[in-house]
Amino acid sequence: MVDDHRIREGHQVGRVEHGLPGLGDGKWVPVYEGYFIGDPTTREAALHDIPEQAARTVQLACLQNL
Repeated sequence: MVDDHRIREGHQVGRVEHGLPGLGDGKWVPVYEGYFIGDPTTREAALHDIPEQAARTVQLACLQNL
């Protein structure tokens, strides 16, 4: 399941994905510009309990221009 997260009209900057095998089944994962958002040191994806949390992470990544 994928939920689109649009910040600018007509330009999709990211999305949140749910239940990816091996990435925390039942968790929501933020994706920004085609990459999972997570910890660069451990290289683990950020996992969220609800899609709104993951969408907020995508929004912050866009605002910080990561």
